[in-house]
Amino acid sequence: MLSFSALIRTVAMAVMASALLAPSAASAKPPFIAVSNAYYGNNWRHQMVDAFRTAADQAKKDGLISDYIVLNGDNSVSAQISQMIDLILRKPDVILLDAASLTALNGVVQKACAVGIIVVTFDSIASAPCATKIDWDFVNWQQPLTDGIAKLMGGKGNLIIVRGVRGSAPDRMMYEQETETLKRYPNIKVVGTVYGMATAAVTQSAVSNVLPSLPPIAGVIGDGSFGVAQAFEQFGGAYASKMPVISGDGDANFVHWWIAQKRKNGYRTLSMNAAPSISQAALWVALEIVNHRKVPKYMKMSASTVTNETVEQFSGLKPGTAVASSYSADWVRHNLLTQKN
Repeated sequence: MLSFSALIRTVAMAVMASALLAPSAASAKPPFIAVSNAYYGNNWRHQMVDAFRTAADQAKKDGLISDYIVLNGDNSVSAQISQMIDLILRKPDVILLDAASLTALNGVVQKACAVGIIVVTFDSIASAPCATKIDWDFVNWQQPLTDGIAKLMGGKGNLIIVRGVRGSAPDRMMYEQETETLKRYPNIKVVGTVYGMATAAVTQSAVSNVLPSLPPIAGVIGDGSFGVAQAFEQFGGAYASKMPVISGDGDANFVHWWIAQKRKNGYRTLSMNAAPSISQAALWVALEIVNHRKVPKYMKMSASTVTNETVEQFSGLKPGTAVASSYSADWVRHNLLTQKN
């Protein structure tokens, strides 16, 4: 059986032998778009794929793309490398990549670029130099979110950190900003850290498992906010009358819970989340590249924010979704393409 590196070399030779050209150089035919999504195990990723399909269907109807394909994985690097090899053999003009690792996919990404495929990596990015990157602005997101939760805690108390998708670049970068910001609050003690995989059910189980061994909790920051709330409600005790300050992640179920708690007892928190519709921004960025427009090699997306003052505006948010806007080609031109590297 061939190793992954051997497979990649074989694919590269086969595709190069077929004289694959960059889409705009080959013909005026609209480009064929492929999506390689490392993980499909939570609502956020489902919404991300759905948002892409909505934009891509319209782009196909408008004649901007010829077709598209979406491949979803199990969050393993090996599975996504196989996925990428499969896509390279299909000869798309563009691969949009939500990666399982910041670095482990760089080899196969470079091979895709070498045979003329445009690679745009977004959300959980790969660091391959040839890829165009759409990242999250974690410094201007996790710092104010963590700072806001710490202040709502009164600057003191015990805290749990709930991490996201294990091994992903966003999880690593969010955790770095959270822990760095907490250094400003010496009276806040991190007494537990769990992985929730950005999924309410996994988060609820992880938090429920550690709560019996922990001292009273005043705050929680991280992903899976509704799962956190459910874990504390299930645990009961003192939490039945006073819930900790739980950072929001834009999840509709948490937003609805927050509104109910606010109306009931004045509950206060803060929510900042990555909009799943970043996949739409990635599509429009790719089409700008196809059309030879100048595009920054590295771009940053801001978080979607919900506060105590604005949370009621999201009372109609559909369960199973997250706070998100639709991103258009015009939005991308004015907000991403104008960024300076």
